[in-house]
Amino acid sequence: MESEAGLLTGDNSPIKGLSSSASLTGGVKNGGTMDFISIRQLVSGESVGMKMLGFGGGVPDPGGWSSDWRLGPQEAVAREKFKLEEEKRKRLERFNSSRLNLENLKDLENLVQRRREKRLRHRVPPKEEPEPKVELQQAQLVPVDLEMFLKAAAENQEALIDKYLTDGGDPNAHDKLHRTALHWACLKGHSQLVNKLLAAGATVDARDLLDRTPVFWACRGGHLDILKQLLNQGAQVNARDKIWSTPLHVAVRMGRSDCLEHLIECGAHLDTQDKEGDTALHEAVRHGHYKAMKLLLLYGAKLGMQNMASLTPVQLARDWQRGIREALQAHVGHSRTRC
Repeated sequence: MESEAGLLTGDNSPIKGLSSSASLTGGVKNGGTMDFISIRQLVSGESVGMKMLGFGGGVPDPGGWSSDWRLGPQEAVAREKFKLEEEKRKRLERFNSSRLNLENLKDLENLVQRRREKRLRHRVPPKEEPEPKVELQQAQLVPVDLEMFLKAAAENQEALIDKYLTDGGDPNAHDKLHRTALHWACLKGHSQLVNKLLAAGATVDARDLLDRTPVFWACRGGHLDILKQLLNQGAQVNARDKIWSTPLHVAVRMGRSDCLEHLIECGAHLDTQDKEGDTALHEAVRHGHYKAMKLLLLYGAKLGMQNMASLTPVQLARDWQRGIREALQAHVGHSRTRC
């Protein structure tokens, strides 16, 4: 063979100038001769002499790159099928190795233990139940003093109330501001506790340091059902505190229209004045409670009653409107005012 060899072109004509050591071959034939291939065969991967490129004569790819891309369709399918069967065989081996051989009693015990541990891992944890109330146990063990008694009335802890009363406690006991358990129960709206205290002998018209009875506190909290209980037990509907306010004044100030209407139906005086000379209608105008003002007018409240400043409810409304108008006009044109 000549030292100068050519690479065959598309029409199998050799290209001069390419040495045999640098030519691309498909394998080594008998006698050491080389198989020349064309560029078309190199690109398409066609076999030369029933041999695939990269596999001819068992010569490995000198570049170290994978030659799968030069496989034919049948060889590629065969190799893929071989890979799938190999993976299936490995999975089967792993499965068989993980199984327990029940040859004796010890193997059976191990199997039961493993299954128990698996169930424990997958078990849903139970919901945490709230801790049971221990107020009854505390009431049975610890004596209830006055402070605990009044706090129990505010928090509706009937067990502590029962313990205090059973031990002979005074239902009319009060703190330094003369607030009794009945005051707190009326303010917080504990209807059952109010009935229990009244049944135990609590004074329905007990007065705190400001001379306000439980009726005042019920109107302040807006608890109509408790207000009805107190009035049914004989509570004074027109009681006055130290500033001469009545429960009607308190209901209007707090905007408790339902309590206001019930007080009126039970005989509350509409035009009673406090120390400032304000009636309930004055309070409704001052606080801007339209519904309360409408109820008072419907039930016949007087418009001409003057307070200590010689202002009627109508004049008070005009002053209130004028004050708003002046405040708005003062901010017209201000740099921070958005128009």
